[in-house]
Amino acid sequence: MNAFRNNLDVHTATAAEVFKVELHEVSSDQRRGAKAINFGLIYGMGAQKLGKDIGVDTKTAQAYIDTYFARYPGVREYMDRTRAQAADQGYVETFFGRRLYLPEINSNKPQERAAAERTAINAPMQGTAADIIKRAMINVDAALRESDLDAKVVMQVHDELVVEVAESQVEALSELLRSNME
Repeated sequence: MNAFRNNLDVHTATAAEVFKVELHEVSSDQRRGAKAINFGLIYGMGAQKLGKDIGVDTKTAQAYIDTYFARYPGVREYMDRTRAQAADQGYVETFFGRRLYLPEINSNKPQERAAAERTAINAPMQGTAADIIKRAMINVDAALRESDLDAKVVMQVHDELVVEVAESQVEALSELLRSNME
């Protein structure tokens, strides 16, 4: 939360915490490692896979994981709470209430259950991000129709919209996008 409040790069901030260095000392490899930790742990990545991904031994990767969860206990709490809620309800929801049903969440097969648990943890965040960009696309489309801009949305990539516009209208389009997407 501090990184967001202070407009910091989240992965750099995580790297500083996990690798115990100052923000300005974070290397690109450390940032890449922190990004792997930030996303990997939410997907249920263990020490062996994390170590392989960031080029360290399993013991070192486990130490990074332990440091991460010690520094960010809310992440572990979210994961535990979401797993329990999914097992109880059989589904998870996005911020906007869209549901993803998880029939395997209470499976007797450990691999099926683990996969459903990973999905349960990730889906509210990824699903909410998808909901947000969908709403942004609707808002941008309506704003473009009402504007004098000669611009059109070409495609959406994750949380970004690619818009075709004349160079002379880039600033006006930027403002339109900012006001309709932020």
